Amino acid sequence: MASTGPRTEVFTTVLVKEDGAVADWERHDQRMRQHAQRLRLTLPSETPPVSHDGEEDSWQLARVATTGQGTWEVRRRPLVLRNEEVDAISVPAPRWNERTNGTKHGDWTAYVAAMEAAETAGCDAALLVHEHAIVDGDRATPLVLDEDGTVWMAPSSEGGVDGVTAGLLESLLPTAGLPVVKGKLNERTVARCAEFVLVGTGMGVCRVGTLDGIQLGSSQALSTACHRMLSQHFTEESTWSFVGPNHV
Repeated sequence: MASTGPRTEVFTTVLVKEDGAVADWERHDQRMRQHAQRLRLTLPSETPPVSHDGEEDSWQLARVATTGQGTWEVRRRPLVLRNEEVDAISVPAPRWNERTNGTKHGDWTAYVAAMEAAETAGCDAALLVHEHAIVDGDRATPLVLDEDGTVWMAPSSEGGVDGVTAGLLESLLPTAGLPVVKGKLNERTVARCAEFVLVGTGMGVCRVGTLDGIQLGSSQALSTACHRMLSQHFTEESTWSFVGPNHV
């Protein structure tokens, strides 16, 4: 029986334009190399063959994965939920060990189950909770705007994935007067928040309207700033690159 443990795979999910160009490949590649090292997996020597499948005249997602046996697997799928207001539920966060927590690994069923639980509840996203604090989202990174204008992110030590989009926004938000700090997203922080958003490669910027049926903050300052920054980012030529053996 084949193993389905964390060390069976490392992966990342990238955004692909109609012409096949990939957004932020260097950031994804660096993170995947770091995660592979933690999982004791070796990445193939060639870059993965990422492209647009040409079936739709719109952006797509591509899941880029390897088992460490010298080959890549690339699976494409359409963008379904992006840049919308969403409703979320909270679910227990999966836990492995300190080396494995926060990596994009081969035992991803708990994240998929969290997403399915949200859909079963008639919601759009699941927030993963450990010891009364939100540590991650099922497909995106939580950002919380406090009443004083500070943006809170859970530290990597809490076990969430170090999101590529979140990392980009972490560096940009202070330029808009929204300083970013790392700290626990506990019940009090979330309950009093001015705004709660989820940011990620697939979801873009999604404002969370309700969590477990409770209305969250009414501000739109954080989501507006994130939208503006990402829109600008995607217009920049340096954001995009063609990925694959033929483009090296």
